[in-house]
Amino acid sequence: MVRSLYYEAVRVLVSTWGSASPESLARTLALFRWAGDSDRLGGRRKQYLGHFERIFPESSPAWRRSVMRSYWVTHQRAMLGLYDAGKLGPRSLESRVTWVGRELLDEALSAGRGVLLLVPHFGDERTLHILLAIAGYPMHVVSAAYEGQSDSTRRARLEASMKWHHVAFPGDNPRWMYDALSAGEVIQIAPTAYGGPRGIWVESFGVPVLASSTALRLQAAKGCRTLMAVNWALAGLRWRIEFREFEPDGDLAGSAQRLFDAISRLGREAPGQYNWMNLVIRHRETNTMARTGTIPTDERDLEATALPADAEPSRISSVRVLPAAMGMSKALEPAGG
Repeated sequence: MVRSLYYEAVRVLVSTWGSASPESLARTLALFRWAGDSDRLGGRRKQYLGHFERIFPESSPAWRRSVMRSYWVTHQRAMLGLYDAGKLGPRSLESRVTWVGRELLDEALSAGRGVLLLVPHFGDERTLHILLAIAGYPMHVVSAAYEGQSDSTRRARLEASMKWHHVAFPGDNPRWMYDALSAGEVIQIAPTAYGGPRGIWVESFGVPVLASSTALRLQAAKGCRTLMAVNWALAGLRWRIEFREFEPDGDLAGSAQRLFDAISRLGREAPGQYNWMNLVIRHRETNTMARTGTIPTDERDLEATALPADAEPSRISSVRVLPAAMGMSKALEPAGG
């Protein structure tokens, strides 16, 4: 209910801001999110700051709070971008998007084997596939279905995407992925999504998380090209889309860790752009799995069984890695810390 009201309020603000600065609106909304994320209101601020203290041990409390505020500005720019994307067209991109390494995507597409874009939770990943589709790239994306959420929330998150390209959901038959790559098209996948029973254990910012193995398995099966891509959320509803080389080497676990090492470096270099909410959730899920001894298929089952102690930043569970292909659930040792 609260989430639905929030999305509806943002929709109204976006439709009525007129000539007002979108950056001013993003910063104003970020102040509300910062205030609402306090511990007294049941927020995660303490968890975020606890992770920052662990990841950036030389930093001051003031610096860590400034990163948290910057993160919320990035988050709100991305939120406004969702609503603004429905009004964009090819000519809009000329002044709104800066491209870095675009030739890598063009060259990968020219090979004709399809391209997997590995897009972590950084900047404005939710608008990236829309911008690429508007620019003329044959895009597909795997998205949450947002089941159980209001029509306004689902519309805000999915409407612009469905206007421009194919949107698939976790319950869909995965055959479409093979067909899209065979047709030489582009699939955006979030490697920082929940891994499930067939996931791969990696270290992310110093804690074990269960990463999705979908992209790496798909690449091994199809021999398609892979690139890492990020979409920086800049002031004034502008974006910098950056492509980076990433080539799996046949070792699923080793390739996954190399990818997460690259993502961790990116987050350390640009902490105001990284989506720390993702790390907080993945870390809590690891502790829940360690405590229960199971790896559910449905991420919502982890949410239902989580305890407040599972989210403590200092609580780092010990895990032993099993071959992802075994799909085994007992992959955890007792929690420590």
